[in-house]
Amino acid sequence: MLGISSLITQMAIVVVVTTENNVLSKLGAQSKFGPEIPITVLGIVMKMSQILNSIIIGLAIGAQPILGYNYGAGNYKRVKETFKYVIKISLVISTIALLLFQIFQEQLISVFGKGNNLYMEFARMAFRTYLMMTILNGVQIPSSIFFQAIGRSNKSAIISLSRQIVILIPSMIILGKIYGINGILYSGPLADILAFLITLILLIHEFKLLKEDNEEEVSIEQTQAKLKNHIVITIGREYGSGGRYVGKLVAEKLGINCYDNEFIEKLSKQTGLSKKYIAEHEQKETGTQSFGNIGEQDDLFIKESNLINNLYKKESCVIIGRCSDYILKDKKDVFKVFIYAVEKEKEN
Repeated sequence: MLGISSLITQMAIVVVVTTENNVLSKLGAQSKFGPEIPITVLGIVMKMSQILNSIIIGLAIGAQPILGYNYGAGNYKRVKETFKYVIKISLVISTIALLLFQIFQEQLISVFGKGNNLYMEFARMAFRTYLMMTILNGVQIPSSIFFQAIGRSNKSAIISLSRQIVILIPSMIILGKIYGINGILYSGPLADILAFLITLILLIHEFKLLKEDNEEEVSIEQTQAKLKNHIVITIGREYGSGGRYVGKLVAEKLGINCYDNEFIEKLSKQTGLSKKYIAEHEQKETGTQSFGNIGEQDDLFIKESNLINNLYKKESCVIIGRCSDYILKDKKDVFKVFIYAVEKEKEN
């Protein structure tokens, strides 16, 4: 399946070729080469460029699942390593292509047919000039697909469109008017250089973000090291199902604390309310709360929530009831259990 960058490239080529043919037909007629030679030769040159680009696109798309998977998993080190590896191979390929374009123009053009001296003269000039910065494609194309893989489709589109349409077409028109047929040829390397600079800016910015995310990842790993084997088990239960008894057995088996009525004692010390009152009202809703004020039951819930969150940060434990499953709903290392029983087996 083609990536967004390759699809944009294919569509952009149609626009570029149409514009190029229109400009070349006018400027070529004013040169010694005539309109047909420049159109034919540059068509071949662009086909050779497309072959190179297709190889690099295939390589980059092959790495796309690896980039996307590791980026989603937060493994930014692997993302950087994979991207750098793709860039290295792409640069090797584009360097070999550049040498072929600069040294073996006649051999390459002869694959598509032979022509007179003017035809070969323009072919040599076109390969050497229009493709002189083709090595930069080894960075630009993989970068476009890299941004696509990590979900930055806007940046991917910017890179793809910048070279093919935003820079190349205006360069052809402007340089063509100023320098004639030579201006068309120099529009290629100019577009490559400017698109490369845009790509470089976007890459530097993105890698800074990856660095910041990586620093955050390290702090998380350090925290996890401190909380090795950290787990909090919350137990919700039906009345009479034996949830409290099960919770104590689980805590004893795991060698961790079990918290149940301990919350009542702590709340009593904090609020000054009697343990009996707290036991009767801590998990009950009230309809007497007035606008702008917090009722006693709400105040109890807030304080109890703070106690539960502090326990979560401090140790592994089992927490019985008290809406702890809801209070800790966003925590990753919380195991939520609900215990129920059929009526005839419930405790008396």
